Amino acid sequence: MKNLPKKPILVGIVIALAVLLVGGVWWINRPSNDEPEETTKNKTRISLPENVIPVSERPVMRLTPLSSGHHIEFAVDYVKKPAEEVDYTLEYQTGTLVQAEQDLLTLNTLPITKEIFLGSCSAGGACTYHEDIKGGSLLTTFLGDDPYALKSDWKYIDNLEKETDFSSRDGMFQISSQNLSVIRFLIIFNNAGYPDNVPGRVVSNPYSLSASSTLTGTAELNIRAQEEGQLTIAGWDGEAWQTFETTSDGKMASAEVALMPLYVVIAE
Repeated sequence: MKNLPKKPILVGIVIALAVLLVGGVWWINRPSNDEPEETTKNKTRISLPENVIPVSERPVMRLTPLSSGHHIEFAVDYVKKPAEEVDYTLEYQTGTLVQAEQDLLTLNTLPITKEIFLGSCSAGGACTYHEDIKGGSLLTTFLGDDPYALKSDWKYIDNLEKETDFSSRDGMFQISSQNLSVIRFLIIFNNAGYPDNVPGRVVSNPYSLSASSTLTGTAELNIRAQEEGQLTIAGWDGEAWQTFETTSDGKMASAEVALMPLYVVIAE
């Protein structure tokens, strides 16, 4: 009897090996329910409830427009509740589109700053500036033994028309000053927190005012508080608090103030 041809057997073995190889590759690269959906700098992006910790325990941050009109500076000045890193997402509206910038910063020494480009660049190095920027939101997640997340609004102002009256995105902070008409770029930021040693009980959101050039002069300022009573506007000049003679109408506090980086309303 003649031996059966070996070719069909060899073909079968090759096919079987191919099936096993494909299956092994799939198994190694299969999707996993435990795989994180997003990472930043090779670290897992975590999602936490926002604005849970008391305002008195929140860090003080800054968003400052630079004179180029194409960059802003993000800074963390004070951290009251310990954290090792901050994972931030800065969203902003440009025309009808929403853009976002994300990064992870190590909080080794404070203040820590990061310059953010308001535009996009191709792989070849060609950059396009974003136009008609209106501002947006800042989401920060402070990472450490007890992580926490904060989210607040910011408003970007290109003062090409040399205007004097401005307000925050929530409308609860309104400022008017002839001195602001000579400043090209401004940001009004619903700050997450405020510096220590406030000369009273804080009864409003903290608001930051930053500019592309030095803030000098005075302004008429109105801030809506969270309660009625004997209200006083206090300002932080970067080193110390100063209070201003204030009138109140219900929850609205009004005062003539020096132009400063941060304001709150306090109750005695």
